[in-house]
Amino acid sequence: MKENKTNLILSIWNTIGIVIIAGFFLYGFMIGGSASLGYCDANAYYVGNHGEYTQVSEIIYYVSYVWEILFWIFIPLTPLGCFLISHIQGKMEQKKKRLE
Repeated sequence: MKENKTNLILSIWNTIGIVIIAGFFLYGFMIGGSASLGYCDANAYYVGNHGEYTQVSEIIYYVSYVWEILFWIFIPLTPLGCFLISHIQGKMEQKKKRLE
């Protein structure tokens, strides 16, 4: 029972990770770049995309910045969650074989 709850939590974690990773690329595509590649100049905010800059509002700029931080957090954690799920499922199968 505990393994099932852990699998559910890790599955939710992985789903959130996939949404954040895919959303980061989609959001960057929609606004024309990312905040880390852009810059702020007085009250003007620019997102960058390989040397091309697009002016955006302050909130769009900071959403992009936060989304990129989340992206870099979830890039290693999402595969780790997948590994842990497979590891837990393997242990569950071993327990079932022992009980049979």
